[in-house]
Amino acid sequence: MALWNFFSPILPFLDEGARPAFRRVFEQARIVGNFAIVQGIVQIIGFCSGILIVRTLEQRDYAWFTIANTMQGTLNVLADIGISVGLLSIGGRVWQDRHRFGQLVNTGLRLRKTFGAIVVTIAVPILYFLLVRNRAPSSYAAGLIVLVVVALLFQLSVNVLSVVPRLRSDIVRIQTIDFTAAIARLLALLALAYFFLNAATALAVAAGASLLQFILLRSYASTVIDFGAPDNAEDRSAMLGFVRKLAANAIFFSLQGQITVFLISLFAREASSIAEVGALGRLAMIFTVLGNVLTNVFVPAFARAQSARKLGWLYVAIAGGVIAFGGIVLAAAAIFPQQFLFVLGNKYTHLHRELLLIVAAAVASSAAAALWSLNAARAWVAGSWLYIPLTLATQVALIPFVDFSSVAGVLIFNLLSAVPNLVLNLAMSYVGFRRDQPVTE
Repeated sequence: MALWNFFSPILPFLDEGARPAFRRVFEQARIVGNFAIVQGIVQIIGFCSGILIVRTLEQRDYAWFTIANTMQGTLNVLADIGISVGLLSIGGRVWQDRHRFGQLVNTGLRLRKTFGAIVVTIAVPILYFLLVRNRAPSSYAAGLIVLVVVALLFQLSVNVLSVVPRLRSDIVRIQTIDFTAAIARLLALLALAYFFLNAATALAVAAGASLLQFILLRSYASTVIDFGAPDNAEDRSAMLGFVRKLAANAIFFSLQGQITVFLISLFAREASSIAEVGALGRLAMIFTVLGNVLTNVFVPAFARAQSARKLGWLYVAIAGGVIAFGGIVLAAAAIFPQQFLFVLGNKYTHLHRELLLIVAAAVASSAAAALWSLNAARAWVAGSWLYIPLTLATQVALIPFVDFSSVAGVLIFNLLSAVPNLVLNLAMSYVGFRRDQPVTE
């Protein structure tokens, strides 16, 4: 309200017909701004939870947590491979019909659980092998796997049910659920840190946070959709069509995103190396907040631009801003490495070179992600399929020159693997600007 009072003196200087438009623009900007701020706070709370786990757990225990947590994230993505796209695409047409929307959600839940069972069956032996290879006791490894599967079970439903408030544009509800789960997890970790916190209890807390999200979403969704509605054969067929189209990319992206942890888990001689990679990865989460603001605030503005001049200005401003922010963070890590590593605790203060490598990789990845978001907003995606062969070719060429048993070697591999995606997105932007000719002001 205070912000509106600041801008309201402008109204007398506007045309009578322009005033309603100004009010609408201001209201939309306020809603988007509030959403971005709250989501940023949620990400910061999540960052604090991650740092608390890093500082509290012994390196060996944190290595096991890193392996299990990474596998859980990968399984969650693999159990989707197009279902969320189908839910949003179909849901945009049926969300106002309580019964029809219930059919869609129930069909999505059934499919996600089916795919979840398939990926769990494949991944459990791999996860057990990685944990035992890094000297986790068999019984402890089995317990961690059970916690991963339980958390995944809740997360599968959360991902489907979260479509309901998104399609209904219930931003306050989304903010409330995300914030409640994030703060509950942080408070639980803080309490356990004073008593007993290890990989198992940290995973149990994560599972509890997913359960809380599920309960809140289920309670909300039950008021606006019909959970008694049967599955819909047409919805199932349509979502399976999205799965077939997106499966290859989804599988590649999910594995590529976690390749650093998988490689060090497989080739490292000591579990401490895995812990170091996982801990450094927590610092890179600062770019998650940037990506969230970019997605919710700046990319929609770029998508709406109808002037060639404005389009070019926005592209340079957004891409330049992301690169400048990344450059500042990289320079700060180079000048003040001890202060960055202090956040992680005494066990990781020696990782100066590795810090620069992980931040450089995060800068390259965030820049590529920003360019991809801008390209996708204008449908400048022709040739995007080249990402997979270019990345694989780069990684195959790097194999003879990289020591995968060292943290630095794996991080160099990760940094260079991000280069093809960055270059490809720059090329797609260049082609897009040449072909896309918006109306000139």
